[in-house]
Amino acid sequence: MSKPEKSSSADSPHRGEPKNILITGGAQGIGRCTARHLLSQGHSIFLLDFNEPELTYTTKTHLAAYAPRISSALCNLRSPASIKECVSAAASFFSNHIDVLINNGGIARAYFTGGKTMEDPDTLSEWTAYLETNLTAPFLVSQAVIPYMKRASPSPSDEPGGCIIHISSFRAHQSDPNCEGYASTKAGLLGLTHAMAVSAQQWGIRVNMVSPGWISVRHENRAGDEKGLKWEDSHGDKDHAQHLAGRVGRGEDIAEAVEYLMHAGFMSGQEVVVDGGASKRKNPNV
Repeated sequence: MSKPEKSSSADSPHRGEPKNILITGGAQGIGRCTARHLLSQGHSIFLLDFNEPELTYTTKTHLAAYAPRISSALCNLRSPASIKECVSAAASFFSNHIDVLINNGGIARAYFTGGKTMEDPDTLSEWTAYLETNLTAPFLVSQAVIPYMKRASPSPSDEPGGCIIHISSFRAHQSDPNCEGYASTKAGLLGLTHAMAVSAQQWGIRVNMVSPGWISVRHENRAGDEKGLKWEDSHGDKDHAQHLAGRVGRGEDIAEAVEYLMHAGFMSGQEVVVDGGASKRKNPNV
C-alpha cells in the first residue's frame, strides 16, 4: 500500500470544527493532493471523478489510512443527472450537510488536440467539451450543493459559514496560441465567482476562486506512486528560476490556499493567484 505523503501542515490542528468537503476531480493531481492535505487536518472528504481506476486507488489505497472520513463516487461532469446523483450521494455520506465545495474537476489540457487552431472547424467539439466540463459543471455542482450548504437564516457571525471554491488557472489572464477553449472557460470562472458570490450571500455562502500557476503534480497518481516519483524529480534550475518564489509550485501550495479560503470569513467574490510570482516578471527567461 502506498503511504500518503505528509502535508506540510500535517502536524498542525485544523481551525474550528472539522468540515464536510466535496471535491470534484479528486482522483489525481491537485484534487488528490488537496484531499490528502485536508484529511490530514481532520476534515471529511467526498471525491468525485470520472476516472474509475484512479478514483478507486486514491480512495481505497492512497488515502485508506483516513477511512472512514473518505469516500467517493464516479461522476460524469458533462451530465446534469450524474451531477445531481453524485451530490446526493455526498450529502448522504455527510448526513445531509456539506460545508465546502471545491470545484476542481475539468479538462486540464490547455491546447486543442492534434495541433489544431481555432481556424479548424473541428475544434467545435473540443470547445463544447471545455464549456460543459470547465464552466457549466462548476455551476451545476454548486447549484446541487446549495440545499445542503445554505443557512436557514443567515445573520452576522464570526463563523465563516458555507464556502464554494473554484479552481481556475493563470490562463484566465494570459495565453499561448491555440488555448481558446481552456483559457475562455478558466476566465469564465472568474465571472462565475463574483456572480455566485453576490447571489449566494442570501444563503450565507461565500464563493472564491484560486488561480494556480505552474503547479507540478504529474507524480500525483497511481503510476507516480508505484514508480516512487516525487515533485523534486521533475524540474531543473531554469524552471525554478522563472518564479519569484524560487521554485515551481507544489500541489500543497494550492491545498493551503484552499484551506485559507475555507476559514477566511471576510472573503467572498475574490480571486487568489498562486503562481509563485511568475506573472509579475516581464521576461520569464531572465
